[in-house]
Formats: sequence, structure tokens, C-alpha cells
Amino acid sequence: MSSYEDLLKVLDSRKVTRLYWIITILAAIGGFLFGYDTAVIGTAAEFAPYHYSGFLLGYEIASASLGAAVGAIIAYFYTDRYGRKSLLILDAGIYTAAAILSALTINGIMLLIMRTIIGVAIGADSAVATAYITEYAPKDKRGSLAIMQQWMITIGILGSYLVGSAILYFLPSLAYVFDWRLILGLAAVPALIGLIFRFMMPESPRWLIYTGQFDRLKRELAKFGISVSDDVLERTRREIQSEMSVKLDTATKKALLLVGLWLVFQQITGINVPFYYGPIILSKLHIFSPTTNPVYSAIDGVLDSTILAVINVAATYIAFRYIDKIGRRTLGISAYIGMALFDLIGGISILYGFDIGLLISFAGFIIFFAYGVGGTGWLIQAEYFDTRIRGRMAAIGALIDWLANFALIEVFPVILSTVGLSGSMFIFFALDLVALAFVYFFIPETKGMSLEDIVNMFSSVPISKIKDGREIVLGK
Repeated sequence: MSSYEDLLKVLDSRKVTRLYWIITILAAIGGFLFGYDTAVIGTAAEFAPYHYSGFLLGYEIASASLGAAVGAIIAYFYTDRYGRKSLLILDAGIYTAAAILSALTINGIMLLIMRTIIGVAIGADSAVATAYITEYAPKDKRGSLAIMQQWMITIGILGSYLVGSAILYFLPSLAYVFDWRLILGLAAVPALIGLIFRFMMPESPRWLIYTGQFDRLKRELAKFGISVSDDVLERTRREIQSEMSVKLDTATKKALLLVGLWLVFQQITGINVPFYYGPIILSKLHIFSPTTNPVYSAIDGVLDSTILAVINVAATYIAFRYIDKIGRRTLGISAYIGMALFDLIGGISILYGFDIGLLISFAGFIIFFAYGVGGTGWLIQAEYFDTRIRGRMAAIGALIDWLANFALIEVFPVILSTVGLSGSMFIFFALDLVALAFVYFFIPETKGMSLEDIVNMFSSVPISKIKDGREIVLGK
């Protein structure tokens, strides 16, 4: 090992040990909370004593999304300057405090404020977690490790439904008094675990290299089992100092455009409708139970959504197993084809009164989204940029994602009241087709490429040929 390029190659070629998985799970605890806190409100809101109307009704569901946009802005100014690890610790602290205060809220405004603060942690976490993971992950396993963030999100969504249905089932008489508080407050448990153990995580080696913290770099590399001499560190220092700082050049703008469009389509094609509004929509269909009792009707709706959440977890495993083998581009193309098909099935099913068809449509849509779109968006958000600006660019990506998320969740009730659920499904079908065309014509494959090769691809390949960028850069 004679230079920092050799050091990066060592990082890219390491065998994934148990340590890598432990660090990744700790980084992705925020993903679990992300999933739990964004989905749990759909269950708790039915029994909280606060009743909103108009804008506040939509904001009750979308408050965490708007807070997440603010969190992404905070991450933009924080993570490249102060590091990935410290922001992950700060996020866990915010999660813990806000979850407890959500359970102890004394009025409706306080609940909305706490939901927004939880969103701040969600947004900052979504901006930094996959960036952190990609910077230590070996290049042949980078996709699988980074997908853990999305997988934990799906597990968090499932956890919110299981917790909500169990509490309501065993304590139905307390649904309007205590249950909704407990459902919200239990998020503090994994948040506190994350807060404690994230202190033990190493800082990103790539970030330490580019910020010139070589003494700390040597200690952190040792945690990964990598030994580096002082001579190599000194040569690395000289090479880094000789490089000009990275600016928002054409290559970066090109990468940001593709990431931003992917994340917008990831949201506006409707994935969060079944998870945010699913318990409410499905409870009214009484697919599995004819009960009119509001508590048991809510349990029925949550259990219907639990089926979807289980499917989401299972389908994300497909991405975990195959994203580094099949690739980001191929999975994305096939995913949007499947999503369009099931949105079409859903719209037709509702037109003809085939209620179970809606559940089938939601399930099929989720399968394709989970393995080809959800985690891939967060992965390329971290992959496409130089380490020195990765945190800021990932934060911009997260901001775009959460603003699109907020817009859809806020507007969906209006769409629903205007064109109905069937019309909504047909709108999502059309958006799926537009997204499919975008992925096919503009998204390059990045499997097996180093982060530095990906940056080089965006620098050297014109946008008109970017979908073939991997083959051009690697000569394959």
C-alpha cells in the first residue's frame, strides 16, 4: 500500500465480516425508526382525542415528511463538515426525546410539533445513513449493505402495524385513553438503543481521508482490520492537499439531476398511499371482518396493512440478495413495469367493485417497488457523488425526496375526493410509465464499480450516453 488510491482499493476489496453487519445495522436503526414513525400515525391518529380538518388533517399524516425536509437541510450544512457519525448520534437523541414527548402530548398542536421534530431526525438520518454505509462498504457488497437501510424501513413499518394491532387487541377499552400514546411512545426504545451504541461506531474512513484527520483515520481503520503505516498516511496527506476542492460542476449537476428525478418518481408513483392511508382505506372495505366497532374495525384495517408490510419486508430481501448481482438499472426497469401493471389492476378492480382486488393491487405494487425502486433510490443518492461533497448532495437528494413525499401525502386526500380511489390508481399508472421511460433512457448501471469510478463516469460520459456509462468507463 503506497498511496491513498491503494488505501481506497483495500477498502473496496475487504471481506464483509460480522463487524460490517453490526455497524450497518446500527446505522440503519434510523431506518427502522423512519419506517415506524412515518407509518404509526395512521393507526394512532384514529384514537387520539385531537380532531383536525382541512390543511391540518393532511398535515397530521404529512408532518413527519415536512420535518424530514428540514432535517435534510440541516444535514446539508452539517455532515460534510462535522462527519457522518456525530449526526447519526444526534438523530438518535432527537428520535428518543420526540417519541417520548409524542406519547405525553397535552394537545393537538403539541402532537403536530413533536411529529415534525421526529421528521427532522428522519430527514437527517435519511441524508447520511446510506452515505455513511457506502463509504466503508466493499464495492461488490455496497448495494447489499446499503439496502439494509431500506430493509429496516420496511421492518419498521411492519413493526408499527404489529405493535398497533397488538395493543388495540389486548387493551381495546383503553384505545382512546392510553393505547395511542403507547403506540407512539414505544418508538423511544429502539431510538435509545441506537443512541447508546452509535457512540461505538467508527467514523467514515473516506470522510476522514478527505478532511485530513489522519491520526483518527489510523485508529478507525484498525477497527476494520486494516493496518496502515505513517509513511502511507503522509503520502496520502500530500496527495489530498494537492487536489482542488470539488465544486458543483457539470458532472455533479448531472448526477444530482438523475438522483433527484429518481427520488421524485419514487414518491409520486404512490408507494406511501397504502402505508400512510392504507389502514384507513382498507378498514372501510371490511375485507376480512364485517365489524362496525371502531376499535376492531381499526384492527382489521391495520391487519390488512400488516399483510402488505410483510410483503414489503420479504420483497426488499430480494433487493438485498440481488442488487449487487443483477444491478440497479435492471431491477429498476422491471420494477416500474410491475408497478404500472398492478396500479392498472387496482383501478379496474375498484371500478368493478372487486374490493379484494385493491388489496392484491397494493401487494403486487409493493413487491415491485420494494425490490427495484425503494432502496435503490437511497443507494444511488450516496453512490453518485465525490466523497468531499457526498453528504451535501445526499442531503439535497433527501430534501427532494421528502418534499415530494410531503406533497403527495398532503394532496392525496384532495385527489381522492376529486377523482376517487380508482382515478387515483390510474394517475399512478401513468406516472409509473413516465418513470419507466426515465430509468430506461437515463439511469446507468453501477454494480461492482468503485465510488471513484462512478464519479469518473459522470465526469467523462455525456448525459445522452449515460445509461451505457458503466461499459464505457470500465471498457466492458
